[in-house]
Amino acid sequence: LDGTSEDIDRRKEEFGRNLIPPKKPKTFLQLVWEALQDVTLIILEVAAIISLGLSFYSPPNAERQNCGSAAGGVDEDGEAEAGWIEGAAILLSVVCVVLVTAFNDWSKEKQFRGLQNRIEQEQKFTVVRGGQMLQILVSEIVVGDIAQVKYGDLLPTDGILIQGNDLKIDESSLTGESDHVKKSVDKDPMLLS
Repeated sequence: LDGTSEDIDRRKEEFGRNLIPPKKPKTFLQLVWEALQDVTLIILEVAAIISLGLSFYSPPNAERQNCGSAAGGVDEDGEAEAGWIEGAAILLSVVCVVLVTAFNDWSKEKQFRGLQNRIEQEQKFTVVRGGQMLQILVSEIVVGDIAQVKYGDLLPTDGILIQGNDLKIDESSLTGESDHVKKSVDKDPMLLS
């Protein structure tokens, strides 16, 4: 590249920027919905609904007048009035767990996005433009740039290897292969993709 701003702008317009658009962040309500999908919480919700339903149900008194007193004198009136508390307590605990889980996920996602933005703003790469070595942001790399790759660099783009010496590439994060499988390039140029 000759390094003129017109050429760089034309390449950005024609081929696009070297930037992966971030995914839309999940809203707090979406995180609440995901937290509600936990199997344990679903079981607790069903148990709470059953408990609430049974607490408001009263059987007909015609046949069971002495049922409570024969079983040990349990006071059914006080128990019937407070029977809903158990189901409400279960629902309240489920709501607390869901809100805490959703808030934790929301704050972690917010921190992750902040860290990712900071890394993208600070990460620079060395390229050759107009015969000079320049340090530019990764998002400013365009098609046609010659990038100088040093030991430990994360490659910010796909490209063609022009010249290399004992190059080892770890693509395990992209391909899912184990860390032990690495590509080695000694003599022949290859497409880095």
